[in-house]
Amino acid sequence: MKKTLIAMSVLLSSVSCFADEGKTTTKAEASQAATANTQAPIELDKQYIVLPTNPSPDKEVIEFFSFNCPSCFRFEVQNQGPQAIGKALPKGVKFKRYHLESFGPLAKELAQAWAVANVLGIEDKASGALYNAIQKDKIIKKADDIKAVFEKLGVSGEDFDKTKEGFLVKAFMVQQAEAIKEMKPESIPTVIVNRKFYIVPNGLDMASEEAFINDYARVTAFVAGLDPNAKIVKKTDSDKK
Repeated sequence: MKKTLIAMSVLLSSVSCFADEGKTTTKAEASQAATANTQAPIELDKQYIVLPTNPSPDKEVIEFFSFNCPSCFRFEVQNQGPQAIGKALPKGVKFKRYHLESFGPLAKELAQAWAVANVLGIEDKASGALYNAIQKDKIIKKADDIKAVFEKLGVSGEDFDKTKEGFLVKAFMVQQAEAIKEMKPESIPTVIVNRKFYIVPNGLDMASEEAFINDYARVTAFVAGLDPNAKIVKKTDSDKK
């Protein structure tokens, strides 16, 4: 599993927080990518790969992220990736987002804050506010600064602390930690479907940021409809003819 995900992380150079972000794409390259990828057939080992893990009992899509990750900020806040994916998913598929607990400053506290936001039902507002506070305004230096962000959202410091220590937040933290331990995401943002299928960002349409997000949603929705318990057979070149 570890070797598989390390190999997968190499494919994430376009969006990963651990990637070299200095590479640029010329207009000619973008044009070629658009021609090659526009509504490209969705194929195993191109836009998604199969993980050597046990599938989840319920249909679900999990995104691993961190408020400390600039690539996650671009994917989630600037390009509205989760919103596009959520809208595209088939009915009955749950969309879960889990915050890494060991990436960047105050990682554990931010993971707890994310659990609080989910329990209070303000995850969308809290997500944008925390991303902006860290990535744009750079005002989160200590744990109390996280609480201050919630206070601006209408959650008193007392309610924040009470919720953080409550059973529901602790249960969310356990689920989050177990998913991270099981999936072992090597790069973020990472999207995994039914704990069995990994979406490969470099296999998606790179013509533009909008095209990339739309293709991400399209491929994720398609893969969410696959049976994770079925035997997956990769098509050969002769099969495609």
